[in-house]
Amino acid sequence: MIKILTLPEFKAQIENKPVQLLDVRTEMEYDLGKIEGSTLINVQSSDFEELAAQKVNLDEPIYLYCRSGMRSQIAAKLLENIGAKEIYDLQGGYVSWIQNNK
Repeated sequence: MIKILTLPEFKAQIENKPVQLLDVRTEMEYDLGKIEGSTLINVQSSDFEELAAQKVNLDEPIYLYCRSGMRSQIAAKLLENIGAKEIYDLQGGYVSWIQNNK
């Protein structure tokens, strides 16, 4: 199941509890700023699925974001293909996060 969450919904889900939070942008983008507690796995990497299978528990909810929401949709489908059960994608991505957290 893939569900796109608005920023308020996403924040409510990830704040004050441990979650699997994946940043699927490039390393350079990640180094410029990220959501605290996120793990970087670049969706454009040829071994994205292999890395994801090693770094996340596919049976637990996974929260994703990219810059604007496009790459995270690709990542969500790839994660679903390798058996992820519950995937939540931040609508508007990191751009939305930054604009609303100034």
